[in-house]
Amino acid sequence: MAGNRKLGCLSIFLFVALCASLFVNFVLMVAAFQRLAGVREAEPIPRFREILLQRGARASLDKIAVITMRGLISSSLPGNVSDSMVDDMRAALQQARDDNRVKAVVLEIDSPGGEVTASDAIYSALVKTRARKPVVVYMDSLAASGGYYVSCGGKFLMANETTITGSIGVIIQTLNYEQLFNKVGLASVVFKSGKFKDMLNGARPITPEERDLVQNFIMKTYDKFLGIVANERHLQADLLRNTIADGRILSGKEAFAGSDAICQPVSGIRSRPEHRRQLPFPSLRSC
Repeated sequence: MAGNRKLGCLSIFLFVALCASLFVNFVLMVAAFQRLAGVREAEPIPRFREILLQRGARASLDKIAVITMRGLISSSLPGNVSDSMVDDMRAALQQARDDNRVKAVVLEIDSPGGEVTASDAIYSALVKTRARKPVVVYMDSLAASGGYYVSCGGKFLMANETTITGSIGVIIQTLNYEQLFNKVGLASVVFKSGKFKDMLNGARPITPEERDLVQNFIMKTYDKFLGIVANERHLQADLLRNTIADGRILSGKEAFAGSDAICQPVSGIRSRPEHRRQLPFPSLRSC
């Protein structure tokens, strides 16, 4: 009897071990198949740690997310939780967008601008956030060029009188060092597949065709920037093109003056009842 009991226990143990082995092998086989097929699990979206800046007057779980964007706008700059600062901004906006307790978003911008594509990516993420909850952009000391491009994604744009903004335009610049090469006895030797492949080569003069091509590219990109400003601020593109959208910088006071105002003063939002009703900010509702 004792021998039969031991044999029975051993049989059960072997059966369980066989089942476990089959399960492990199945999991490993599925993982190997996914690698061979190029299937990857979706990477989790990076999350930012929240810091309480100011406690509300009433006991409530609702909150206002304050997100900051400072410095150059570039996809080549590393982020804090992701590959680039652009991905950081998109992740932060998505975190605020998906959090049901976040009732509004404040984006603080202190940036001279940067890459067009990077600015457009952050602007698009801000527009997506604006579609779900109020977004207020506060332009700090500097929100020019790409910094203003991103700002256009907010429902309200706020600036101080001393804020530097504007610079609505696009620029590409290069150096011509042909005379320096001639002076020191250097020459550039280029092998290219097409006549425009070494465009903007500083070792030789730019050709009229190259100049027209670059200028055409600049103006197409500028028209996109101008169209966003005109659409978001409800202004005529021709009016902007012939006035403040010529690349000039503006003080905050100049930016919210006249019929072509591109933002609002901080005090202006507080003083307009129709704006106060749309904002879930107690501090901004009271004059």
